[in-house]
Amino acid sequence: MAKNHPSGLIVLALSNMGERFGYYTMIAILTLYIQAKFGLGSGATSQIYSIFLALIYLLPVLGGIVADKWLGYGKTVLMGIVIMFVGYGILGLPMGNGNAGLVFMLLSLLIISIGTGFFKGNLQALVGRLYDDPRFSKNRDIAFSIFYMFINIGAFFAPSMGNYITNSFLGKEGYVYDASIPSNYNKLNDTVITPEVFLTRVQTANADKWVNLSAEEQTKLVTDEKKKQGVMYPEEEASVLLNLKLAALNQLTKNGKIAADDPAAVSDADYALMSSRLPEDAAKQEEIKTRVLAATPDASLIPETGEGDFSRNFGKHYVTTTLTKSYSTAFFVACISLIISTLIFLIFRRTWKYADVTAAQAAKAATAGGTQLVEMSKEEERKRLLALGLVFVVVIFFWMAFHQNGLTMTFFARDYTVNKVDAMGYIPFSLFMLLSFICFVYGVLTALFGVLGSKKNPIVGGVLAILGIIGIGVGYTVDIKSIGEGLVNITPQIFQQFNPLFIILLTPVTVGIFTYLARKGKEPSAPRKIGIGMILAALGFLVLLIGSLNLPAPGTLGGNPSHTLVSPYWLISTYFVLTIAELFLSPMGLSFVSKVAPPKYSGLMQGGWLAATAVGNYLVGIMGSFWEKLPLYAFWGILIVCCLISAVFIFSIMKKLEEVAK
Repeated sequence: MAKNHPSGLIVLALSNMGERFGYYTMIAILTLYIQAKFGLGSGATSQIYSIFLALIYLLPVLGGIVADKWLGYGKTVLMGIVIMFVGYGILGLPMGNGNAGLVFMLLSLLIISIGTGFFKGNLQALVGRLYDDPRFSKNRDIAFSIFYMFINIGAFFAPSMGNYITNSFLGKEGYVYDASIPSNYNKLNDTVITPEVFLTRVQTANADKWVNLSAEEQTKLVTDEKKKQGVMYPEEEASVLLNLKLAALNQLTKNGKIAADDPAAVSDADYALMSSRLPEDAAKQEEIKTRVLAATPDASLIPETGEGDFSRNFGKHYVTTTLTKSYSTAFFVACISLIISTLIFLIFRRTWKYADVTAAQAAKAATAGGTQLVEMSKEEERKRLLALGLVFVVVIFFWMAFHQNGLTMTFFARDYTVNKVDAMGYIPFSLFMLLSFICFVYGVLTALFGVLGSKKNPIVGGVLAILGIIGIGVGYTVDIKSIGEGLVNITPQIFQQFNPLFIILLTPVTVGIFTYLARKGKEPSAPRKIGIGMILAALGFLVLLIGSLNLPAPGTLGGNPSHTLVSPYWLISTYFVLTIAELFLSPMGLSFVSKVAPPKYSGLMQGGWLAATAVGNYLVGIMGSFWEKLPLYAFWGILIVCCLISAVFIFSIMKKLEEVAK
C-alpha cells in the first residue's frame, strides 16, 4: 500500500476520522436531545435537524472560496477546527430548557456548521491534490474509498460513545432508557384547558369562516389548533400523569427501590401489558391502573426534587437532571476529538504540505519564477462544470433518502423497533463482539486476497482471524453471564452504528471487486457507479417498507411508542443495503469531483458536492414533516420513487458524463 499511495493520505484520513467521531457522536443523539430537552414535535425537530445538516454541507462552498482565493487549504482547515470547537463547547453548556436555552442551542449549531464549512471540503480537496501526482493518480478512486472508510471508523464508534454516556448517567440513578418518559414529561408544558373553553376560543378566532365549515372541517380545525397552540384537555393531562407514574414505578421496581411484593411495584410484564390494545387485557389493565393511582410512593425515592406531584418530580429528574445532562456531556466528547484531529494534522504536516497549493498560488509562484502556467480553455471548463452540476442534481435525492438515518429512521428505531433483547439478540449491539467480527473479516481477507492494495499474507491474516473468533467467543460468554435469562435495553441511537460498521466491513470487498474489474477492463465508470447506487438505495427502503406493512401510522401514536414492535433486523438489513448503495455513490462521487473539477475551482467544486448534499439534507426535513401525516408504507414509498427517478435520469445522461470523465 505504501508504494501505491502517498503517506499524506493516512494523515488526512485520521484527521478527518477524529472530527467525524465527534460530529457523529453529536448527530446520533441530536434529535433525541432536541425533543427531550425542549419538548418539540417531530415537525419542528425535523426542520431544525434538516436546516443544520443543510448548512453543514452548504457552507463548504464558502470554505472552498476562502481557500481557493486567499488562505489555501491547510490554514482554512485549521480555522474550521477552532470554530467547531467553540460551537461544540456552547452546545454542551447547561443552558436550561426555556427560550434562552433554545437560542443558545441554535447558535451553537450555526457555529458548528460554519466551522465544518471551512474544514470538510478543503480536507477533501487536499486529498485530491495528493493524487495530482502522476505516480499516484491511477489510485484516486481507491484513495477516496480508503479516506471514506476512515470517516466511517469514526462514525462507527460514535453511537456507542453516545449510548455509553447515556446509559452511564441513567445507570447512576438506577434507571434505563425509556422513550415514553421524555415524551410524556414534555407534554406537561402544554396549557390545560377544558374542551368547551377551547372550542369557544377557536370559534371566536375563526368567526368569519366557522359557520361555512362542515362538521368534519370544524373538528379538524380544532384538532390542528389544539396541536399548534400546545393545548391539553384535563383528561389527557390525567392520562399523561398516569403514564409517568407507571414509568416511575417501573424504573424504581427495576432498581430495587420498590420491593417486588410492594403494592406500588410495577414489573416489566405489567408495564408492557399497559400498552396492549387487546380486548382480553382490558380487565388486567384496569386492575394495574387502579393500583397505581392508589399508590403513594415516598417522595425521597426521587432525589433532588422539591414539593409537588410525584409523577412531575420523577419526569423532571429523569429528563432534566439525568437524560439531557448525559446528552450535554456527549457534546464535550466532540471537543476532545477535535483536539486529537488538530494534533495529527499539525504534527505530520510535512506529509501533505507539498499538496497545499491552490491554482491561484501555483500561478503566482510560476509568474514569480518567470514562467506561465497553461490554463484550461473556457469551453473545457464549461463542459466539466456542467457535468458536475448534473451529478450534483442526482445526489441531492440520494442524501435526502440516506440521511433519514438521523431523523425518521431514528424515530422508527424509537417507536417501532423492539428495544429489549436477550443475550443472543444483543450480539449485533455488543461493541466488543462487533470489533472482534471486524478483526475476523479483515483476517480472512488479508489471508486470501490482501486488503486495500496490500499483498495477501496468510500468517498475519490467520492470526487476525483466530483473534477475532476468540474475541467473539469471549464477548458472547461475558454477555451471557451478565444478561442471563433477562433482557437488556437498547437505545434508538445505537442503530446508527450499523452504517459505518458495514462501511468498514464492505470497503475492502468493493475496492477488491473494482480493482479486479479494472484489471479486466470492465470497471464501471464513476457516474455509472452513482446510478447503480441510486437503484440500491431504492432497494434499501423497500426492505423497510416491507417491515412496516402491519404497523400503525406515526400520527396515531400520540407521541408514544407503537404497541406493535418489529425485529431490529429490519432496520439493520436496511442499513446494510443502504451502505452498499453509499459505497457505490459517495466515495466515487468525491473521486469524480476531484478528477473532473477545473484546477482553479478545486476547493469550490468539493464544496459544490457538499452543497448538493446540503440541499438533500434540507429535503430530509421536508420529508420529516410528513412523518406524522402519512402511513409508513407511503412514507418509505416516496423515498423509493425519488431514488428510482434519479437513477433513470443519470443513466439517460451517462454518455455525456463518461465523456467528460475520460
